[in-house]
This record gives sequence, C-alpha cells and structure tokens, in this order.
Amino acid sequence: MLTIAIASRTPAKQRSVKVTGLVESVCAKAYEEGLPNAPLARLVDIITLPNLLDQANVGRLIRNLYPASKVPDAVVAKVVGSLGHGRAKSAYPAQAALLKWLVMVYDVLENQKILSQLYAVLFNLLDTIAIR
Repeated sequence: MLTIAIASRTPAKQRSVKVTGLVESVCAKAYEEGLPNAPLARLVDIITLPNLLDQANVGRLIRNLYPASKVPDAVVAKVVGSLGHGRAKSAYPAQAALLKWLVMVYDVLENQKILSQLYAVLFNLLDTIAIR
C-alpha cells in the first residue's frame, strides 16, 4: 500500500516500478481478504486526493474497494468531500465510480445516517452531469 502511495505522487516516467503490478497485487489481496479500515482509509486517500495515477488504475482500485468490516464514517466523509468541481477533486469518472461504491457498501456502513447528514452536500452536486 505504501508503494502505491509513493507511486501516486511520482510522475510516470520517474517511477522505478510499474504501477499496474502494484495495483494488481492490492486488488487481488482486497478481493481475497477485504480491506481492513486503516488500509481502506489510506487507499481512499490515494484515490480522492490529487495524484499522478492513470484513470485505468484509479478505476481498478475503486472497483476493488472491498471492505473487510464496517466502513467508518470518516471514509464516507472523505469520499463525499472528494466530489464536485475543482483542481483538487478527482476526475469525473472516478467520482461516478466512488458514488457507485457508496451505494454498493451502504449495507455495511458503520453509520448509515451519515449519508442523510451529508445529503445537502450531495444535493448541491446535482448540477454536475457526471455525478447525477
């Protein structure tokens, strides 16, 4: 996980390892065992913060965010906070994939009321076509 974090901040031409291999190993582990809360939170940070990963790898990481236990409120808040317009926000396809992920993990959220509490934020994002 640490190597993906380093690779996400390193330009592609300066990386000493292939990111695809790192992403593939993380995805395989997540699929087999699920991601505990701390690695899940770190991976969500990597995905939602500005990074130098290509969209294919970001999409693969999002599709393989399998939680091993209940998803904490902090992770949900990070995902919702990463939505919208701006340079510091994720690309629109990644935002759409993150919203789909929130829908998929709704039953395993630690506190399902968190989405109700963040409803105003989500409602204000309806003007973004990619998020609708």
